[in-house]
Amino acid sequence: MISCPIQIRFADCDMAGHVHNAAYLHYFETARMHFLMAGLGNEWNWKKDGLILKKNTIEYNQPVFLMDALTINVHTTKIGNKSFTLYYSVRNQNGIEMANGDSVLVCFDYSLNKSVTIPNQVRLHLQNHIQA
Repeated sequence: MISCPIQIRFADCDMAGHVHNAAYLHYFETARMHFLMAGLGNEWNWKKDGLILKKNTIEYNQPVFLMDALTINVHTTKIGNKSFTLYYSVRNQNGIEMANGDSVLVCFDYSLNKSVTIPNQVRLHLQNHIQA
């Protein structure tokens, strides 16, 4: 599992004063990139060994407010031949899970414009962070 702190922006909040549901997708993306960069580094060629997001799911447990301090814990739950699933647990400063969700990602070579098998370095990183 890899943890990523999230900075809540005023623009993330809706008229009710809590974080709007769509902002969580941005939080997942930030946490996902943090997770991937931890294993792939800054020099990774995203055009050749890229990703396409196939599916996101989110379950909202409690509202999050502007002054909350969030951390998203990310781990792998499934590894296939060309795709994998990441799980996100959004926790506040007290460790309470405010929301959770997952993403299915497909490995994609943008120069060939087609899906490809998971690169070895990606697979190794995913395996190092797998949880049921």
